[in-house]
Amino acid sequence: MLKLLRDKQAVLSVSCIKKCLCYSLIVAILLSVTPTSAQKDTKGPQTVSIEREAISLRHPRDYYVPLNLKPVRSLVISSPIDGVVHAVDVKSGEKPTSKAVLVRLDSSIPEAEVTRAEAALELAKQEQKNATGKATAIAKAKVDLAEAELKIANIRLEQTNIRAPFQGEIFRIFAAPGAFVRAGEPLLELGDTSKLQVEIPLEREQAQKGTSINLNVEEQTAQATVDQILPLAPKFEKLRDLGNSITSAVVILNNNGNQFRPGQAVNVALIPRYPIAEIPTISVKNTPEGKRTIQIVRENVIRDLIPQILGQIGPERLFVSAAFNKDDEIIVSTSQPLPDGTAVQPKLTVGKPEPTQRKTTGRSPSKPTEKKVSF
Repeated sequence: MLKLLRDKQAVLSVSCIKKCLCYSLIVAILLSVTPTSAQKDTKGPQTVSIEREAISLRHPRDYYVPLNLKPVRSLVISSPIDGVVHAVDVKSGEKPTSKAVLVRLDSSIPEAEVTRAEAALELAKQEQKNATGKATAIAKAKVDLAEAELKIANIRLEQTNIRAPFQGEIFRIFAAPGAFVRAGEPLLELGDTSKLQVEIPLEREQAQKGTSINLNVEEQTAQATVDQILPLAPKFEKLRDLGNSITSAVVILNNNGNQFRPGQAVNVALIPRYPIAEIPTISVKNTPEGKRTIQIVRENVIRDLIPQILGQIGPERLFVSAAFNKDDEIIVSTSQPLPDGTAVQPKLTVGKPEPTQRKTTGRSPSKPTEKKVSF
């Protein structure tokens, strides 16, 4: 008879939990809590009321958008004329000053053109000296033409020296000495790394020009300034599911100390890194250290998670991203505080409870190895 009663209790327990998970209903049940090291002065398991809710997860890859730092000013410098590369005077990583020569093309033909233009100008001036009457005007026009030809020849000669338009850092070099290049072909890439920028999605209420915001640049936290407010970029359209009103913002990061590098990854609050779930707003609590936290039930163990807060859905619901598992349940409220690592077990009764009914007891450390408790 006792065995039959225990079997009925187990069937009833599994049935109740399946209903909760299938229909995502909020339920309040009684749990027997195994004492932790902070509670070992109590005798036996305690009874606590826990209101919890099944969660439906979304995968973060559906919302992933790569972000990285870029120079505020960058330029791919191309060859202005056809020619053969004579020398590359810089290396990747160097920081040439403004107007410094970066690449030199073969100048043999432009130098000869300058010499020819100078000779033509000298001849035109001699003709002008000897000209009389109506020939004076013609001679003057020839001088003007020769001067213009010389100016063009000098410009072509100067174009064989490719100079830096501004002070910056050399990134990539595409040319090599001896290579023939056409006008418009890229030679190298130059960028000003004293300031870096990135376009990010931002809640519209935070998107104010001149506002300072925190950016997570890989493992570092940096202060950036909102420089431009733009319509939401197409690559961010998918994020509308997670926020009420978002826009694109170009933010600028001062890099005078050269502590950041172009290409470093940037993480922002609106782009989730972990599974996403919709939860009640009251589930989010504040720790004494000022961090936000949520609690879940995972395999009958209470776990604390640090959420990444996303968009809010009205006053009572919001999206969060955290290290969820598919069978986790979010804790809405408890009748008393439960620390991370507390083991719980549903306390179910059928008819009159049996005095000798077995309960899960024992000491649980603050971060125990998770154990699955059979019902």
